[in-house]
Amino acid sequence: MALKRFSILSFIIILSSVITAQVNSGLKQEASDIKDGLEKVYLYIQLAKEIRTVDIEQAISYNRQALQLANIIQSDEARAEASELMGELFQMTNNFQPSINYFLISGKLYKSLGEKEKLAEVYGKLGLLYYKNNYNLESALFYYKESLNLGIELQNQNIIAHSYNRIGGIFLNQNDYDEANYYYREALSLWEQDRYDKGIAVALNNIGEIYRLKGSYNTALDYYNQSLVITKHINHKNLIAINYENIGLVKSNLGEFEEAFSYFDKSLSLYEEVSDLDRKVGLLIIMGNQYLNMNELTKAYQLYLKANRIAVKSNHWLHIADAAYGLSRTFNEMKNYKSSLKFFKIYAAYNDSINQKKKNDRITEIQSRFKKDIQEKELKIAKHEIALYENEDKLNSLKLNLLILSIFFILIISFLILNKYRSQIRKERLIREKDTQLHKTQKELLEFEIQSKDTDLTNFALHLVQKNEILKHLQKELKNLPCGSDDETTKKLSDLNSAIKQNLSLKEDLEEFQQKLDSSYDDFFIRLRNKFPTLTRNEERLCAFLRLNLSSKEIATINNTSLKAAEMSRYRLRKKIGLNYNELLPEYLQRI
Repeated sequence: MALKRFSILSFIIILSSVITAQVNSGLKQEASDIKDGLEKVYLYIQLAKEIRTVDIEQAISYNRQALQLANIIQSDEARAEASELMGELFQMTNNFQPSINYFLISGKLYKSLGEKEKLAEVYGKLGLLYYKNNYNLESALFYYKESLNLGIELQNQNIIAHSYNRIGGIFLNQNDYDEANYYYREALSLWEQDRYDKGIAVALNNIGEIYRLKGSYNTALDYYNQSLVITKHINHKNLIAINYENIGLVKSNLGEFEEAFSYFDKSLSLYEEVSDLDRKVGLLIIMGNQYLNMNELTKAYQLYLKANRIAVKSNHWLHIADAAYGLSRTFNEMKNYKSSLKFFKIYAAYNDSINQKKKNDRITEIQSRFKKDIQEKELKIAKHEIALYENEDKLNSLKLNLLILSIFFILIISFLILNKYRSQIRKERLIREKDTQLHKTQKELLEFEIQSKDTDLTNFALHLVQKNEILKHLQKELKNLPCGSDDETTKKLSDLNSAIKQNLSLKEDLEEFQQKLDSSYDDFFIRLRNKFPTLTRNEERLCAFLRLNLSSKEIATINNTSLKAAEMSRYRLRKKIGLNYNELLPEYLQRI
């Protein structure tokens, strides 16, 4: 009896050792796979960073592989870094909505990981993206303040200084020079304490911008020159070029055109040296505008043409539109109306294409994100199913070997059967979770359809604004044309002027827009009236405009009112519905 007990005990010990060894071997292999996968993720990320200024498409391809691998090994740190880089890459291709989406994803991951410094950096990039591309200054200010709050929480002076500098940029954009000056000087003070030369140079340059825009040119030059001394000392060629460009603008305002163009030329050479095509084209257009104002049409034409060729080669639609507009104005001054009209059509076409591209990119990105989420969930379920099948094979093999053993093995087999039953339950739970995710995806697709209607309404409204502004400008230019003695030319100009006047009437467009608004926002208006029964019809329509994220300027243009009147209407609406000061009105209306 004792011998039997000893044999059973020995068998249990041996069996436990074998199972433990197999489990440990599996865990070591899994850990090795994860380590190798993580190294590959960061290798792809490094490759993408190194070639992004040379081949942006290949950089995006490398980073997509990094992101896919990070999802497979389920590393939130790698996912966050790859998503942040993807946001930067899409921003470089002027694909702003996907860029915003990826920055938001990386921000969410950094927040869950407690990486507050990286989260502050992402918030700063989001705010800068909204600010640079005039998406929404309110959103830009919101993210800058979020970054500022994190900097204060972390007691990180560099983050605080960057936030102050960027907030100053928003106030400068709104011509609030006193507020801009306050924030720029706060940033300057912090950077001076840290002895951060690049930050000091940036702040001095920005303070110079305030004085240039206020017309205090000598003071502006003083700040630009202080910044230039530092940028030359640290040999930051891009900032030196910016200093030269700004000094050139001041010299131009002072009427010192020869010296102004000397600085423009220096700036242009540096932009070429650092391969900053974006600023180079922008400066060429500025120089073209200067020559056009000086009525030196040949030089203006040459600069606009050069800017146009670079923009076309790099496929930068916004610069193509700006250069085409400059060429249209130049040919108009040359009395070459045929060429002027040709480039004006190019300008109008690219403007329309830019708006349409934003819409299409947003739809494509949302669709691909949904598809990607579904594929990731299916991949996880497939991996779990494979693991279950592998476990079942091992169990069956063990059962086959254990059949020749004593009654003790019957207990082990019972345990294995129970384990299999639990595995089956987990499998069924995973299937149910998959069904739940599919229902959720269907719900998100429905929300996407609603979002698409909002986008269509927004694009239609912006089209009305753009059409009216372009036609008014063209009508103004036609009025300034000298009347010649050629009766046929005079008649054609008169017919063209009449056609413009006829198209300036936005009655039919506004009626069509109102019909679209009533059709798409029928449920929204019902909920709005139930919540705020005292709102007038105009206030209801203002709510719909704000829900579409239209700016005050755009609302004023559509309603044929002044910007101040639109701002007052917005203020009265906020007060009437009792909205808190810290809450954004468009976001509040989108939740109704």
